[in-house]
Amino acid sequence: MSPAESYEVEFFDAAERAPRSLPARVAPLPDEALASWLLRFAEPFGISPEALLLGDGEMDLATNPDWWRKPDALIVATLARGTGVLGDCIRSLSFVNWPDDDGVVDSVPDRFGRQRFTAERPSHQSRRIGICPDCFAEDEVPYVRRTWTIGWLTACPTHGTVLVRTCPECGVKLRLPRLSDATYFAPDRCRRCAHRLARVTSIVAAEPVLRFQRRILEGRPAGIVDLPQIGKIGWSLAVALFDVLLGAVWIDTKPTARDVLFARIARDFGTARLGELADGYQGLAILAWMFEAWPMRTQAALAMLRAIRPRRQMQRWPTLDAAIRDQVEALFFTAWPDERNNGERSSWRAWIDNLPQTGEELRVQALRERLPHRRARLMAIADVRDGLSVEAAAEVADVRPRTLYRWIKRGAQGGLEAALERPSGQLSGPQTAQLAEWIANAPPAGPRWRTNRVQNEALRRFGVEITIYVADRLLRMHGPWRRRKVLAKRKLTVAPVYN
Repeated sequence: MSPAESYEVEFFDAAERAPRSLPARVAPLPDEALASWLLRFAEPFGISPEALLLGDGEMDLATNPDWWRKPDALIVATLARGTGVLGDCIRSLSFVNWPDDDGVVDSVPDRFGRQRFTAERPSHQSRRIGICPDCFAEDEVPYVRRTWTIGWLTACPTHGTVLVRTCPECGVKLRLPRLSDATYFAPDRCRRCAHRLARVTSIVAAEPVLRFQRRILEGRPAGIVDLPQIGKIGWSLAVALFDVLLGAVWIDTKPTARDVLFARIARDFGTARLGELADGYQGLAILAWMFEAWPMRTQAALAMLRAIRPRRQMQRWPTLDAAIRDQVEALFFTAWPDERNNGERSSWRAWIDNLPQTGEELRVQALRERLPHRRARLMAIADVRDGLSVEAAAEVADVRPRTLYRWIKRGAQGGLEAALERPSGQLSGPQTAQLAEWIANAPPAGPRWRTNRVQNEALRRFGVEITIYVADRLLRMHGPWRRRKVLAKRKLTVAPVYN
């Protein structure tokens, strides 16, 4: 948009004008931010909104660059007189009616992002916004939506696309101009390189993330958030709970463990791996995944991350209000069975609780196992031994809960080895391990063994007939010979066509 282009400005007669109002009026657009409307209003006059509309007394109340988020009543009255727009309409462009949050949640960009938990001093740059390219592409007059200025909002409520917070051309972070700035207002252009933001490629957010964001956005004006499986809780309590959960993900966890968690979230949501989009979207996706099946998903996340116990997690938040802390603890401790009375009294519970090995010892044993299925079962049993629910341990092991129940019940009847063995009719775990060791000790310089040799050895040793496919897999997995290089088929050269 060039400076020569005009905005939609409606002039009206002096008789219809409110006393002391300016001779022009720019109507607020749907869901427009107060700052955006003021910048558009002042544009035809070639002067900054603060200098145009505020007097000396009001200027003293507008020292904070984000004063337009929750303007003082005196400022609202002054704006109403100067613009001819009702005070209630002006208030609707701000967050003045939202319960007070001391300005530390709604205005902080990427409030639930990684930097909030990993940086020593997270920066709070004022006037940061995200934009939706699809909204700009549909606008006759480009303007900034009020919801785009919410720091924790990560997707456009209208189009369901991830908000863009940096210019893809020059990398500058997108911000609203100061209201003391008299420069030309073009929100659909990058202020540094003038790149047209309506042409930025849109990325569709995952549907579970959109649903979770919608819950928060609908409850935020009243200060009440309705969370799945938990119910309605206050905004301050919800933010504290979100911080504790995301802190457990980011603080003192290993990148490899986080990669396992992010891969599981991406698989369950059917999207690309987390980390490729904005930090704020990543944080909201983690929360959406956890609350989709609370508290089982949170139990699984803590197990995947090998995170410290919740009681120690809570020690990371010494500044929490005492009343809020007690409520967060009550909710957070449900995500770890060791922190609450476990009423489960199944037939296999006594066997699990009385295993001579601790959970850590079972994991060490799993690392020594050569067979993948034995390692996986030992790790799952170790999680249940440490107090994780069977459902959460099955989530970590990527198996169905009934499968893990079957392993545990088999162990309760015949001991740990019975839980690790494969079903009857096949080679047992120890038998497979013996065959694997026998194959691994074959001379690597000698001729490669054939599958019938492995079949005969299994029949001679254990009286078990195995298929040629099982024998071939054992050879390929445990044989000391160099694997044959499979040459790719040469592509057929297509003859050129001559006219």
